[in-house]
Formats: sequence, structure tokens, C-alpha cells
Amino acid sequence: MTPLTLTMQAFGPFAGSETIDFTALGRSPLFLINGPTGAGKSSILDAICFALYGQTTGDERTGSQMRCDQADAALLTDVTLDFRLRGVDYRVRRVPQQERPKARGEGTTTHNAEAQLWRMTALGETGECLVAKSVIDATAELQRLIGLNADQFRQVMVLPQGQFRELLMADSKDREKIFSQLFQTQIFQRIEEQLRTQANQIERAVKDHRQHISGILAGGELESESALAQELEALTPQVEQARQGFETAQRARRGAEKQRDEALALQRQFEARDTLAADKARHVEQHAHIENTKARLAQSDHAQALAPQSTALAQARQALTTAQADHQQAQAALTSQRASAEQAQHTWEAARERQAEVPALRERHRQLSEFIQQGQQLSELQARFQTAHSAWQQADSALKRDEEQLEHIRQQGEAIGVTLERLQTEFQQLASAPAELSRHESLLTQRQELDNLSQHRRELDSQQQQATQALSRRQEEADQAQRHATEQEMHWHQSQAALLALTLEQDAPCPVCGSLEHPTPAASSTDVVTQAQVEKARSALEKARQARQAAERQHQTLAQQIEYNAQQVQRLGQQLAEWATQPLSELQNACEDLRRQVQRRQSVEREISQQTTARDGLRREWATLDKQLKAQRPTVEKAKEDALRLESQRDQLSQALPDDARDSEAMRHTLAELERQIAQIEKAWESAQQGLSTSQTQRARAEEQLRGASERVERSEQALEQAQTAWQTALQQSPFDDEAAFQAAQLDDAQRQDLTQQLEVYQRRLAELEGALQNYQTQLAEKTPPDIAALNTQAEDAQAAENAQLETWRGLDGRLKTLHAIRQKLATAHAAQAELEAQYQLWGTLSEVANGRTGHRISLQRFVLGVLLDDVLIQASERLVRMSRGRYQLVRREDPSKGNKASGLELDVADTYTGKNRPVATLSGGESFMAALALALGLSDVVQAYAGGITLDTLFIDEGFGSLDQDALDQAIAMLSELQMGGRMIGIISHVSELKEQMPVRLEVRTSRQGSTVEVKGALL
Repeated sequence: MTPLTLTMQAFGPFAGSETIDFTALGRSPLFLINGPTGAGKSSILDAICFALYGQTTGDERTGSQMRCDQADAALLTDVTLDFRLRGVDYRVRRVPQQERPKARGEGTTTHNAEAQLWRMTALGETGECLVAKSVIDATAELQRLIGLNADQFRQVMVLPQGQFRELLMADSKDREKIFSQLFQTQIFQRIEEQLRTQANQIERAVKDHRQHISGILAGGELESESALAQELEALTPQVEQARQGFETAQRARRGAEKQRDEALALQRQFEARDTLAADKARHVEQHAHIENTKARLAQSDHAQALAPQSTALAQARQALTTAQADHQQAQAALTSQRASAEQAQHTWEAARERQAEVPALRERHRQLSEFIQQGQQLSELQARFQTAHSAWQQADSALKRDEEQLEHIRQQGEAIGVTLERLQTEFQQLASAPAELSRHESLLTQRQELDNLSQHRRELDSQQQQATQALSRRQEEADQAQRHATEQEMHWHQSQAALLALTLEQDAPCPVCGSLEHPTPAASSTDVVTQAQVEKARSALEKARQARQAAERQHQTLAQQIEYNAQQVQRLGQQLAEWATQPLSELQNACEDLRRQVQRRQSVEREISQQTTARDGLRREWATLDKQLKAQRPTVEKAKEDALRLESQRDQLSQALPDDARDSEAMRHTLAELERQIAQIEKAWESAQQGLSTSQTQRARAEEQLRGASERVERSEQALEQAQTAWQTALQQSPFDDEAAFQAAQLDDAQRQDLTQQLEVYQRRLAELEGALQNYQTQLAEKTPPDIAALNTQAEDAQAAENAQLETWRGLDGRLKTLHAIRQKLATAHAAQAELEAQYQLWGTLSEVANGRTGHRISLQRFVLGVLLDDVLIQASERLVRMSRGRYQLVRREDPSKGNKASGLELDVADTYTGKNRPVATLSGGESFMAALALALGLSDVVQAYAGGITLDTLFIDEGFGSLDQDALDQAIAMLSELQMGGRMIGIISHVSELKEQMPVRLEVRTSRQGSTVEVKGALL
């Protein structure tokens, strides 16, 4: 950045408008800013810095504080700076916030701060407006163009009064910011950030796996993996012991249930016997009635016996036939009942066998009920896990989407960065194009001027030849006029002498010589010259002389012009060098090529501006998204932790369930089927028991009926015999006393049949009861009624013991399976973590090395900058050695800083007197100024050499020379002169009188009651 023109209005001590034309100081001038204390020398630097950044050089006063108190109230405080940057001219105008009179009425109004920035045209007029009014936008755009912020500008291009040691004393962090801007080493910082991002991602993945391992252990309620191993070792024998205890309790429960079932069957037999005994007792209560019936029938029989023999005999035969039929029927019924009893016995045995399965089915029913309940819990856990997992996935997807977007933005930024680097490289390659074009156009102008000078020289040579001839003529004419005037004057004097001679007297003094003697008085001539003739001759001589002088001046003017032409030709020849002899068309073609390069440079500059705007937008978007990601990550971690915890609980519960118990619907069908089977078996058992009892009763009844039928057959046969006998003897043996008694004893067939039937039913029922009762008496002869309550209690106790043992075994076994599953998951997680840790060992090491977290804590960018700093220190030390008369050199500190402070760019001074290195802070004021000046000059040389996109072609130094002795001052001025001859503008503010003597080009700042003014002294025209 090279200042061209600076206009200050009501700024600092300048009450009016002061304009400084730096171009009048010459190209790359070394000039002094001189003036009394308080005149405003430093305010010139303040104005430059304020125009560029809105800050003063010391940053101790704001823009609003820089208004001049002597300025007219209506005069607005503003600063306008025209400057050249990489061959392009810009104009910036900046107005600080200030109070100004109201346009109407009394009082003041606040004029807000504003700034404008233009790109100047080739004719020096304002062209494209880059910033219309915004102060912030103007500062940002200027910072982008110059490549330095205000602090960095003050440290490398302006050494303010009392602050020239800032760059010298800056720590590694501040010096890194400055150097990274100067040398454009941000690519190394991006490498550091990329490595750090990659390492952080792997580190987060390692932490996630560690949290996953912690979640697995937490899901199993374990504190550590050693606790898992200890619990597994202790739990394995407990599970086996619990299983054996369950099997023992199961056998005891089955035995108790078998005893209870047998006791229930025996109890039912006792109950059936008691029922039969009660039935028989109630049946025997009818015995008196049956005996009366028998007696009545006997009377009827006696009466019947007295009937005709054929009727009695027929009746006896009929009775026998009936008895035989009844016997056959009873025998058939007995056969059928025996078959039914056998079938009932088989059915009862089958039902008893199935009944033995009921406890197992009930146990299965109970297990299925528990499995269904656990299945419901598993479903609830699954639903909660799905919800939590979905929430985690959504949050993680959003996080990954944002991270991908962030990565996409980073990639876009990198792509833009690559494009910018390419464009900036091309721009840097074309950076010299405007200057080259300007130089070549200047060369073209000079070449055209050289051609014009050559043409003019020929014209001057011709004019000089003519002027020489004219001068010769005028010289001859002047000589002739001189001779004629002399002759006329001699003749006039001779005439006057003759006239005087006529007046001479003897012994009287001569009026001319004073002699008293007059040996040869003048004689009068015939050619008398008058005074008018003399005057005429003198006038002619004067005209001839004037003509000659005019000819001489013309000849001298032409000679000077020829000499000036020759000097100009020589100057242009030296400036044009080889172009002085080249054809003009080649120079014109070179200018045309450079114009195309300048156009391309402008196009590249526009592209750089567009890409920079896009990159700034991406950076803002990246910052917003990065802030959002930092807020999202804890939410994702919480959702992930909840999902992993629910997953672990679900897996534990799922592992406790058998594979066939996972389908709740099928389990419910199976449970319903079990309930149906149990109900069917119990119903079949009760039906079989009832059928067996009924069949046994019916068989006993059939046997009794058969015995009764056999007895009736026998009786019928005996009755038939008796009837036959009685038929013969009835009448003699008739018990009846008379006919009436015989008639009274007779019964009709219906009455007799009814009485007989009552008697048979009684006998048959009595026989059945006695038979069945006898059967039960036989079966229960040596048995006693069981204690059902005690057996039920025993069975329930056995069931409870079995359930307790089963619950213990199931809990321990489930825990064992859970621990085995956790150990498997931990093995898988450890394998994944080992792989991630291996990756982190690579990327983490690279990140730590690149980001300066190991060794000397020097990052990659700081290492590169350290190499560049070494180059700067080489250049700086050459100058410092000269200024310090060989005592000091600037070196980079090799030892790392204490603590976590960044290092690698700290400076020490090597003292050849002591042979030791010591901190630069130990230098005295003058030594510090020399070191700071040498560092600034060395930095300028290296930046220019590397062409990093930033040109340090201007340096302002405010005071500090007063601390130098004469030798060091001479060395400093010599170095600045060398730097100035290298193409840099250098301005010095100082009160040192020696500088005023050595630097003829200067800005004189004068102060008065009305404000300060500036005047350029010793300007090169």
C-alpha cells in the first residue's frame, strides 16, 4: 500500500483542509516529517490509519476525538486518502461521528460516522464504488484488500510513537496471526484443522464405544468387567445347585400330588360305602310292610291254590317261565354291566394316567402365564426401545445430516479455498501486470518521447546551424558598428582636442592633463564629427549589439535545448535500456499483451471477490451450523444412552424368554389350549370316576338281580311242584274255614301283580344294596379314611417349595445368560474399540504433531512460519549488526515456552559481547528501536521476496531516532536509503536535527493559533 494523496479536514490540529501530495516527493521517497512538538506530525499517520481502519495509530483516541477545536463549526471533519495497491488506485473517505450545527434553528445534531471506498480509473477519477456508506463494510473490504487488520498494519507498516516495540515484543500467538496474513499460510492451518477434526471424530467414536461399553455394563448393573468375571465365576455353581434343588422339589411335589390323588379316590370309595349303607338302612325300614305283603300274598296263594287245578298249575308254570325269563334278562344285563364295568375301568385307568399329566400341564400353564407377562413387559420395553431408538436415530440422523452439511460446507470452503489459492496465485502472477503495464506504457510514452526528441534534435540542429550563421553575421555587423562608433568617437574627441588646443595658454594648466606646457597641441581636421553623428554611431552599435545578443541568446537557447535534448535522450535511453533500440511496434505489442493481462487480472480480482464473498457466507453458515451441532450432540448422546439402556434391558428380558415363548399370540393360543386340555382331562377324570362307580354299582345290582332271578326260578320250580302237590292236597289242607275266607283271600291279577312287584322290587333293591355294600366292604376291609386336609397342605407346600426353587433357578439362570451375553457384547465392543484406538493412534498422533501438542508445542503452521521467520531474521540481523556495530543479532528461541503457552516464534537477541542469547525485552530503548526497525525492514524484504499477496511497499516510523548515537543513526539512515532505492516509500517523524540535514525531502508541519498547516519541502519535480 502506497499513499498517493492525503486530505485532512478539521482533523487533529489541522483546522482547515490540508492536502499532502505524496507523489510530489518523488518515486519511492525517503522523507522526513518535521515540525515542533504538538504541531501534528503524528496526526498525519493517524489520518492514514484512520482512513484505512477507522482507528488512530496508537488506538488511544477515537475518530470523534480527533476533531480540531479551532475548526469552523460548519466544517465537517473527514479524511480522504488516495492510495495505490498492487498497481490499482483506490480512494477512501471516512467521516467520524461528530456534532454539527443544525441546518435550521439553533443547537447541534449528530452526524453519524460514514465511509466510502472507490476504485479509481486510469485518469485518476472515481470509478466503481465498492462501499457506499457503511463503516463496517469499508473496514472489512480494506482489510481484505490490504491483507492486514489495524493492529497488524500498525506493527508491520507503521511504527507508532512509543509502540515501535510491539512487533518485536509480540508473543508467538500474535506474531503467528501477523505472519500468517503476510505469507498466506492458512493452508497449513486448514491442514491442522482437518487433522484435528479427523482425530476428534475418531476420539468421539472411541468415547462413544466407551460409553457403549459402560452402557452394556450399566444395563447389566455391573460396575466393571472384573465384576462381571467375578459374578460369572460365582454364579455358575449356584445355577447348577439351584437346578438340582428345583428337580428335587419337583419330584417331591409330584409324590405329594400322587398321594393326595390316591387319598381322594379312597375318600370317594368311603363316601360311596357310607352312602350305600344309608340307602340299605332306609330300604330295610320297609321290612314290616313287605312282610305284610308277603302274608297277604300267601293268603292269596292259599286261596289261589284252591282254584281249579289247571289254573293253579298254569299259574305256576307261568311264574316259572317268567322267572326264567327274568333270569335270562338278569344274566344278559349282568354280562352287559360287566362289559360296561370293564370299559369304565379302562376309561378310569386312562383318565387316571391323563390326570397324572395335569400337574405338568398346570406347571406349563403357570410358566406360559409368566412368559406372557414377561412378553408383555418385553413388548413394552420393545416399544419404549423403538421410541427411544427412533428418537436417537432421528437426532443422530439430524446430527449426521448437519455434520454432513458441515462437512459439505467445509468441502465447499476448501474448494473455494483451492479456487482462491489458484486465483490468488494467478492474481499474484498478474500482480505486477498493472505496474508492468504502467511501466511499459511509461516506456512507450518515453520511447515516443525519445522519437520526438530525436526528431526535435534534428530540427534543433538545423536551427542551430542557421543560428550560428546568423550569429556570425550579427557578430560581424556588431564588430563593424563597434569600429564605426569608435572611429566616430575618436574623430569627435580629436575635434574636441583641436577646439581645446585653441584655448590653451602658455604656462596655463591643460584642462585635460593639467600640464603647464603644451608642446604639440592638436590640430583641427577637415572631417569634423558632430555629437549627433557620435550618438548615431553609438545607437547603431547598440542595435548591432542587441542583434548580436539576440542571436547569441538564440544560439545559446538552441544549444541548451540541444544539450537538454541530449540529456533527455540519454536519460530516456538509460530508462528504456534495450527498448531504446527495439522497434516501437514491439513495445506497443508488449503493452497490448500487458493490457490483456490487466484485463485478466481485473477479471480474476472480481472472481476473487465473488469467491471471498461466497467463502465468508460459508464461514458464517459454518459457524451457525457448528454452534447448532454443539447444542445437538448432548441431546444425541442422551437419546443414545436411553436407547442403549432400554436395549440392554430388552435383551436381558428377551434372553430370559425361551425362543418358543416370544410369540405372545401363539402363547395365548397355547395357554387356551392348555386350559382346554386341563379342563377336558379333569372332566374326563371326574366322568371316568363317576362312570366307574356307576358301572360298579350297576354291575352289583345286575349280579343281585341275577341271584334274585335264580332264586325266583328255583322258587318258581318249587312253587310249581308245590302247586302240583298242593293241587292234589289243597283242598284237604286248605286253611280256610269257609268259602268266605277263601274268597276274601283271593286277589285279582292286578292286585297280586302289584303286591308281587313291590315285593320283587324290594328284594331286588335289597340284594343290589347288599351286593354293592359287600363289594365296598371287601375293598375297604383293611383301609382307613385318609386325612385329605393334611395331604392337600403337603401338596401345596411341595408346590410352593417347587415354585420357590424354580424361581431361584430361573433368576440365577437368567442372570447367567445375561452375563454371558454381556461378555459377548463386550468382546465385540472391545474389538471395535481396539480398531478405533489404532486409527486414533495414527490420526491423533498426526493431529497432535500438526497442532503443536507434543515436543516443543510448535504447530505445522507455526513451524512453516518459523522457517519464514528465520529468513526474516537473517535479513533483519544483517541490518541490526550494522547498526549495533557488530554486537547484536536477532535469533529465534529454540526452547519451548513454559506451561501450555504456544511457542516457536519467540525472539531472542544474540549478544556477541557475552556470547549468550537473551530476551529482546532486555534491550535498552535505543537498542530496541534498532531491533524493531531491523525486524520491520527484514520483514518487508522477505514478504516482497515471497510475494505472498501482501506488498509492504510503505513504512512510517514515528520517533525513536533520538535514542540512537551518531554512528547508529548514520547506519539507520543508510539502510533506509538502501530500502528506499529498492522501491519503497519511507517516512520518518523525528526531531533529530541531523536527520533534517541529511534528508532534504520533507513535510514541514507548522503550527499557529488558527491551526496547523503542512508544506512539502525539497520536492522532486
